[in-house]
Amino acid sequence: MREKVQKEQLTNELLRKQFRNNFQLAHQAIDLGRFYVKSGHEVHLDKLLEEIRKNPSPDYVRDLEALEKEDEDENEE
Repeated sequence: MREKVQKEQLTNELLRKQFRNNFQLAHQAIDLGRFYVKSGHEVHLDKLLEEIRKNPSPDYVRDLEALEKEDEDENEE
């Protein structure tokens, strides 16, 4: 149990270093969570944080939305 807590603290520290402040991190998580909800995906905090860890760019959510729109446009044709 103690190892898990230490691992989570280290992981969260690394995640925080990718953003200028906690507000940017929170905003990114909220935007990504909203995207998942609108797309009909299940949302879990662990999944959101892992996705942000892999793709910390603020443009990531916009890129996902653009890809989804392209898919919708192709399916309509």
